[in-house]
Amino acid sequence: MTEPPATPPAGTGPGAPSGAALRLARTPTDMAKAVLVLLLPVVAAVLVYVYFFGGSNVIAIDPSTDYADAKADGHFAVVQPAGLPAGWKPVSSSFDTVADGTVLRVGYVAPDGGGFQLVESDRPAAELLDDELGPTNTVATSVDIGGLTWGRLDSTRRSDHALVSTGDGRTLIIHGQASQQDLEAFAASLR
Repeated sequence: MTEPPATPPAGTGPGAPSGAALRLARTPTDMAKAVLVLLLPVVAAVLVYVYFFGGSNVIAIDPSTDYADAKADGHFAVVQPAGLPAGWKPVSSSFDTVADGTVLRVGYVAPDGGGFQLVESDRPAAELLDDELGPTNTVATSVDIGGLTWGRLDSTRRSDHALVSTGDGRTLIIHGQASQQDLEAFAASLR
């Protein structure tokens, strides 16, 4: 028994346009439509995440473990904020032992959305300041806040504002993009 000759698939016989000709027949408008079809679900997913699931809200953490570890370590007197009004949120924390001392870092977001970090350490002050703030103006304005004398200065790195207090075997640094008023309000709450 002989088999009948195979019928070529539709669009491949003589006189049918080639694959290259079909690709060249697509217009930029066709390509734009294809990209738009792909982008619409992505944009919709981002909007749902931001507006319905709070995707742009700050996530607060509990830094009490790192504060407790630093106190238990006993290398320096640890201070932490007390009595701050609502809206101040801790967002990161760490307590680390480094080659020349220990460092407690706790990141916060102020009520107006400005971020800053509290750094407490027994490292040599000059090295700590250079590591945290980079090259700074060595002339600081002295201000008394919350029973401590602070030096107010501007860091050249990222235009941070900073407050620095040294003494009692420790260095305190509060620095970040938050306003100077927010930094001073936070410094006044440290106990």
